[in-house]
Amino acid sequence: MRTKSTLSCIAFSLLALAVVTFFSPYVRSQQVIASEDRERGIQLYQKGDTKGATEALRAATSKNRDDGGAWHYLGLALLVTGNKDEAQKAFERAATIRLNDLITISPLPLLKNPAPGSEGVKPRDRYQVAFESVEQYLAVTQNPTEDWLVTLEALRFYRDYYAGARSDETIVTTKETNTRLRILSKPPPAFSRTTASGNSVLRAVFSADGSVKHVLVLKRVAPDFDLACIEAACKIKFTPAIKDGHPVSMILQLEYNRYFL
Repeated sequence: MRTKSTLSCIAFSLLALAVVTFFSPYVRSQQVIASEDRERGIQLYQKGDTKGATEALRAATSKNRDDGGAWHYLGLALLVTGNKDEAQKAFERAATIRLNDLITISPLPLLKNPAPGSEGVKPRDRYQVAFESVEQYLAVTQNPTEDWLVTLEALRFYRDYYAGARSDETIVTTKETNTRLRILSKPPPAFSRTTASGNSVLRAVFSADGSVKHVLVLKRVAPDFDLACIEAACKIKFTPAIKDGHPVSMILQLEYNRYFL
């Protein structure tokens, strides 16, 4: 016989499913409208109608708070009209969203001969738009925190690497190695400078020379929190992977978290 708690749990699950089913078409329609507003706003901005662009892009971001492209172009439009403070907020929002979107890109090395239109050519463009938003944010920020400066340089590396413009790192996958990379020690972040809590996701190059380079925070928590994670990542000790008798580099994803009870 089912207990009251079990029946309550089932009833709650069914109610939640009904709510999701009911609102899903509405959410999708709002996203479609937001996308249309974004495209209209971008076109108006490119034509020089910054007032119309600002209105359309504000509408787009109000309907879809996670549209990085809409936030970025809203920042550009606001900048032209002289609204620097609001532009700064828009660029920061765009940068944060676009960085977070990079989590869905598998941290694999550049394909040697990608077919036109294949998945192999897409990371370059996504790193590029993230780079543009961070660059714009820093351009309008008087005293940026160090984590953002580190982010820009890391994005520059990944953008150039996936564009085929970097040859200083031979980056491979685990399957290509004869001997796998081995972590020797992974010190925890020193969170003494921050009271923030959360989960930070990073990407980094574990280089053939035994150092951790190009540390990029994809999921941000707070400036001091993220900087502590970057510093901790750089202190990781490891034995590089080996391919054909030579040490090689790999791109790996890392996570650090702290939660208070």
